[in-house]
Amino acid sequence: MDYPNSVPSAGLVNGKFVDENPLMGTPGSLIPASWGNGVTQEIVNVIKAGDLTPDETKYDQLLQAIQSVSAKGWNLDSAMPIGSLPPATVATADGRLAVTPMAASTSGGKVSIPAGVLISLGQEVVAGQVGRNRTFTTQAWSSADLLPTSGYFLRAQVIGGVLTFYMQRGTIYDATPDGLKGTVNGAAGGGFQSTPLDICIAWVVTAAPGSVPTVRPIYNRNRLAWTQTVNGNGVVYLPLDPHARAARLVVGNPMPHATGITTVSFAPGGWMGGNYSYLSPVSTGASGWDGWGTVGASACIFTSNVVNDTTVSTLTASFDHSELRSLWQCYQAEHTYNSGIAASDELLLSMGIKTFSQPDYSNGIAINFSSAVNVNFSWELIR
Repeated sequence: MDYPNSVPSAGLVNGKFVDENPLMGTPGSLIPASWGNGVTQEIVNVIKAGDLTPDETKYDQLLQAIQSVSAKGWNLDSAMPIGSLPPATVATADGRLAVTPMAASTSGGKVSIPAGVLISLGQEVVAGQVGRNRTFTTQAWSSADLLPTSGYFLRAQVIGGVLTFYMQRGTIYDATPDGLKGTVNGAAGGGFQSTPLDICIAWVVTAAPGSVPTVRPIYNRNRLAWTQTVNGNGVVYLPLDPHARAARLVVGNPMPHATGITTVSFAPGGWMGGNYSYLSPVSTGASGWDGWGTVGASACIFTSNVVNDTTVSTLTASFDHSELRSLWQCYQAEHTYNSGIAASDELLLSMGIKTFSQPDYSNGIAINFSSAVNVNFSWELIR
């Protein structure tokens, strides 16, 4: 589009429109219909490209369209198949977004999120086919009042080029929809895990009117794996969220304590019991078959039986979040450092059942350790 230089009657001066000047007796420029129509059509094309319907009573549509089209990109050069988009991520230390629950006297309450947190999420360029990853900064947001005694999921997706938060009811095992996006304020189906186009922030459960909703945050990071090396005595926490279907834990004790017996065990709270048996080259059979059978007793991941034992334990777990419980299986191998015979070797098989509490989702699963020398933890959530 350009000035109508090819139309002599337009009356351009130095290639631009001028006003009539009665004092000087010079006429003003005329705007040809073809030029006016062309300018209007240029603007309408941008508005339509921004997925807006042209409206002659609105005067901000061009700006909205430019913002939308800029977000989508003017072409497909930087787009990729939706299946190739990276996972949605939250740019916090642990990959979770802080969610604040609030009570309301006449409803199940509401939740809010803070401003200023970076979130990376995919935006469709061609619906269902290609998209591009974008990074947004959250704005302060609060939900509408929630129904009492209901399950909700706080989610976000890109709508009209804008990161949009919403609540959708559902259960923790809802299937992922074909379009990889939830339904804003939908009555069901919102419990599916995050996709490249729709991020799940938290599972929210309401109770009676006037009570504070329970919030169980979701991890959104590139890898759901954590490693940590510990020494001495203390506690570590294994991250857990409601989308974990199973998990793996490896605890290695390659360098034994010089004078002490190294132990690693689950904190007592929530363990309902279990059993174990051991095998060794010189003695086979069961020992302490109800070793975890006492409610509240510490469940052992591994322990060195003598000074200078080196040990490795592998654990697997499955989770039933609707019943707030999990099942754990442990396999321990043990050998006395520098021993030239197998008489010191032991294999320990064990299992346990754990009930969840809110701190398990907020803080993680507590693991106690003592007399540790470079004991390494490797933990991975499986979805």
